[in-house]
Amino acid sequence: MIIPGILEEKFEKAVERIVSVDGASSEIQIDIADGKLVEGKTFLNIEKLKSLNTKSTLSLHFMVKNPSKYLISSLMLSPFVTRIIPNVNTVITQVVSIRQLKCFIKTAKNIGYKVGVSLNYNQEPNIIGPLINKIDLVQFMSVVPGKQGNDFIPEVLEKIKRFKLTYPTIKTQIDGGVNTTNLTQVLKTGVDNVIIGSAIFNSENPRNKVLEFIKAAHGSTINN
Repeated sequence: MIIPGILEEKFEKAVERIVSVDGASSEIQIDIADGKLVEGKTFLNIEKLKSLNTKSTLSLHFMVKNPSKYLISSLMLSPFVTRIIPNVNTVITQVVSIRQLKCFIKTAKNIGYKVGVSLNYNQEPNIIGPLINKIDLVQFMSVVPGKQGNDFIPEVLEKIKRFKLTYPTIKTQIDGGVNTTNLTQVLKTGVDNVIIGSAIFNSENPRNKVLEFIKAAHGSTINN
């Protein structure tokens, strides 16, 4: 599946981009970055997403120091009030620590979200081995995360191939630097989802670009 990826500092700009591709793909991924874990920074108030009514489902990719705090809110009347965002079906986090990852998985599952773990280009999947049965998908970053337009890191492709052989039933996706030039090579890894950001949103018509990528991916899958 081709999934448009959005990384924007201003919520209003993120909404513009969501609207520009809504419905073209069945899912849209929104990056949430605090400027501490990675270089870039985005809007952080994910509750604003409750105001949106989208055709596409949404996934949230947290690149923050404490991802669990974005899923729960402490109030006087209740120790934990869940922040359920309509249309969000999956939440993904970078691996900050195993302790935080366990907390994130438990919190997200209790709310009802599917859970993904995102590995940096220089992280090996064995760091999440003990938790693999609690995870719905593994995302492989193929750029230095934090902003769109960073250079693609091809070494990640072999890592995906090895992971698919070891865990054939776990859904995988790749995020970063994918374009029309390397899409076929990326799909040969057997990866399930491809997150594409700048190659879509730097085009004149993002919606049409999504459809072009979907068509190209379908043709590549048939040929392979």
